Amino acid sequence: MRGSLRRQLLVLLLPALAAMMALDSWLTYGTLRDAANTAYDRSLFGSVRAIDNAIGMAGETVQLTLPDAAMEMFETAAQTRVFYRVALEREGAIETVTGYDDLPLPRGTLANNVPRYYDAVYRDAPVRIAAMARPVYRPDAHMRVIIQVAESAEPRAALVGAVWRNTLARDALLIVASALILVGGVTFVLRPLKRVRDDVEARTPDDLTPLAVGPVPAEVRPLVDAVNRHVSRSAAMAQAQAQFIADAAHQLRTPLAILKTQAEFARRQLDGSGDGDAAPAREAVDGIVSQLEQASRLANQLLALARVRQHEAQAAEAGQAGGQAAVPDTVIDAAAVAGQVALDYLPLARAKQQDFGWEDGGGQPLPVRADAALLREALANLVHNAIQYSPRGSRITLSAARERDSACLAVEDDGPGIPAEEREQVFARFYRRVGHDEPGSGLGLAISREMAARFGGSVTLHEARQGRGLRAELRLPLVGDT
Repeated sequence: MRGSLRRQLLVLLLPALAAMMALDSWLTYGTLRDAANTAYDRSLFGSVRAIDNAIGMAGETVQLTLPDAAMEMFETAAQTRVFYRVALEREGAIETVTGYDDLPLPRGTLANNVPRYYDAVYRDAPVRIAAMARPVYRPDAHMRVIIQVAESAEPRAALVGAVWRNTLARDALLIVASALILVGGVTFVLRPLKRVRDDVEARTPDDLTPLAVGPVPAEVRPLVDAVNRHVSRSAAMAQAQAQFIADAAHQLRTPLAILKTQAEFARRQLDGSGDGDAAPAREAVDGIVSQLEQASRLANQLLALARVRQHEAQAAEAGQAGGQAAVPDTVIDAAAVAGQVALDYLPLARAKQQDFGWEDGGGQPLPVRADAALLREALANLVHNAIQYSPRGSRITLSAARERDSACLAVEDDGPGIPAEEREQVFARFYRRVGHDEPGSGLGLAISREMAARFGGSVTLHEARQGRGLRAELRLPLVGDT
């Protein structure tokens, strides 16, 4: 009983249905038996009436001349045997006039001119007997004529049995058909629940869009409403956390920028002093500048992540289907955004003495539906990771190209790369690979994938085409392509 709802309904309803069919078969058998007895009894009574009409009295003697019609009644099929008896009842004594004198009489006293039908065993076989008593209408006579006609019970039993077997077969077929209808009906009724299940299973872990309640049965709607209320509370909490992160990151950006400016000024002052004893202070200031750069980037990443969260929350409140934020209506050129990112990060690559190149795919525009600032942030994270984790003298290439119905923005380097078994793990937030001491927050790839997914795209990692290094691909659907 702890199985599926379909199995529970079958376990509960099929035995009840079988019991109802058994009761119906039993009642049908009684009805068939009564109907067969009524039909056959009418035939027997017809024989009794035919014999009665052929009886006459000659003084104290009963005269019987059976007509041809009465004689034809006894010329039956081989499986049917018919017996008759005409007796004279006088002062309590019964004397057989003609027929089978051992044909059993009914129990009790026969009423005049009222037929009685009863079952008996005659010559080791069940028979059905019709009997009727008629008084002799003479002023001085105290006699009655008793007429009996018996027929073997096999024909009516065979008829009842044949009809009843057909009824049983029909009832069995009805049980099977009812079971199939029940299974089909339950399956059809539970289809909305299956759609709800598929909707939940297809969602991302951070999708907090309410479940659709339109096609759900009324009995299950309270459960869906309760789930939606819980989802709404979770969405409100997640939005509050995202807003807190956005506010904190925004508030940190200004003091971090001021501290970085002051630290860089202090470093320039130390560099210009020419004092050899200032080397330890200069190293300390360099460390401060480096850490402030990392803190500023972390604040920017948290702010970008909060912006994505806020967009998703707004789409969820608007009731977007599928649980994803709506794709912006603005069409931008992804190749132009990638070119700007290449220009922005060229100084950083030169500072590490890296060969940073840009391939624009022949200058062909790549129209996509996306937010330019968020797309730039997503691509910038990929470029920054390639520059940061590739050693000096490495070769890094940023390219933009049309591949079938997608715009492919790829960042390829010949650095240490990422093992295939870790390429999905690095998309987890704050994930840091073991054995790498490069500074970073572990948010860049996670933010890039979330932003790309918001625009209907994806971010994947592959081995570089030259056989060494890593290739990160950001793909977005092109406008007007299917």
